[in-house]
Amino acid sequence: MPDVFRARSCAAVQLKGGSEMLIDAMRIVARETGFTIVDHALGFTALRENDDRHLLFCLSTGEWSIFNGRTAQLVCGGYGLSSFLSAARRYFDLPAETADAVQREYAA
Repeated sequence: MPDVFRARSCAAVQLKGGSEMLIDAMRIVARETGFTIVDHALGFTALRENDDRHLLFCLSTGEWSIFNGRTAQLVCGGYGLSSFLSAARRYFDLPAETADAVQREYAA
């Protein structure tokens, strides 16, 4: 796992509290899996510019949704980091080691 990821993850988790910490952890996972982040007042939307399979929408409340990038149909959704990491592993090819590191940092 790259040291850059660990540094960003640590910084996001330690400097923020509550929902800000959660959305920052989700933002890190999205970036690490090749998504481009578009921030907005409610959280962020993420897409992969050369891969239209999925569109990710995360709210600062911890709610998240993954949509089919071609049809805009909901693929799955949930609340909180654990369910998000599970979905990211399934749909975004997030390595298990990265998911575990984010989970540990967030729980710290």
